[in-house]
Amino acid sequence: MEVVELKVRLHCKACEKSVRKALCRIKGVTCVEIDVVMSKITVLGYIDRKVVVKAVRRTGRRAELWSSSSCRQEEPRLAGRFGCINIPRWGF
Repeated sequence: MEVVELKVRLHCKACEKSVRKALCRIKGVTCVEIDVVMSKITVLGYIDRKVVVKAVRRTGRRAELWSSSSCRQEEPRLAGRFGCINIPRWGF
């Protein structure tokens, strides 16, 4: 299980919705958390970082990996500490 953190500027709810939809369609993604205030997206699952970045960039947003120097010191997040719901799979 891998945690991918990205820095992505989201201007409105429509931006957030399109990015979330693109990320949820990636095979292996189990959780997507979006923090609009910090411009941070956290994706959890059995995924490749490059695939996640590419999916966000396809929506027209600039995406870069979240560096540890650009964020305040936080505890590393574990899979059990995510506060999101399971992503339903509707046969996509």
